[in-house]
Amino acid sequence: MFRDYMPGYVFNTAKAPAAAAHAWLINSKIRKGAPLNYLPDRRGKDGEHGERNTYGRDPDANRKVICPDGWAAKSGNPDTTPVTDIYAGDKPSCDEFTFASSYNSGGMPKEMEGTNPVSSGDKCVQTYATKAGTTWHLYDDIRTTGPTWKEVCGRSAMSGWVNSASMQRFPTFARQLRLLDQDLYFVRTPGFEKCDADKAVVTCDIR
Repeated sequence: MFRDYMPGYVFNTAKAPAAAAHAWLINSKIRKGAPLNYLPDRRGKDGEHGERNTYGRDPDANRKVICPDGWAAKSGNPDTTPVTDIYAGDKPSCDEFTFASSYNSGGMPKEMEGTNPVSSGDKCVQTYATKAGTTWHLYDDIRTTGPTWKEVCGRSAMSGWVNSASMQRFPTFARQLRLLDQDLYFVRTPGFEKCDADKAVVTCDIR
């Protein structure tokens, strides 16, 4: 990778505004725009997990710390909106930021150079995505303790389709930019450039 060049993964805000809003919120409010360290997976000839990262770490193991299987259905906010008009089988899903496929994930163990390890996704900022008419909203989940903004991660209940759509291009991005273990990259969320994350209560519209 060129010393003076760092790639950026760009969210498709128009297609997945709720996921972009979640990434922007945590990236801006907690991480202050710091780049992520890539944790590769499934890159070998036999598709084995984690064979091309130093610790043989499966990113799914990170995901299960923050977003255990079935969490969104069991514990996610009941006002989470699925997009059954787009995909009839859509159900609530758990979205984490930073990504599970990064050393910055709250699920990455400290002994594996994890930068922000937590014992559970319960330790993250808790939000949910709901849709009113044609407008998506990302709200604080008031069923839990409000954020202090000293948390190191975010967990959000949102449409599974939206969650998946937000990351569809990531494997191609990582492959085309030839990201290697621990390479740095930025996350970009178009439409949020004029939003202010400095206040204790964050209110923002996509522009």
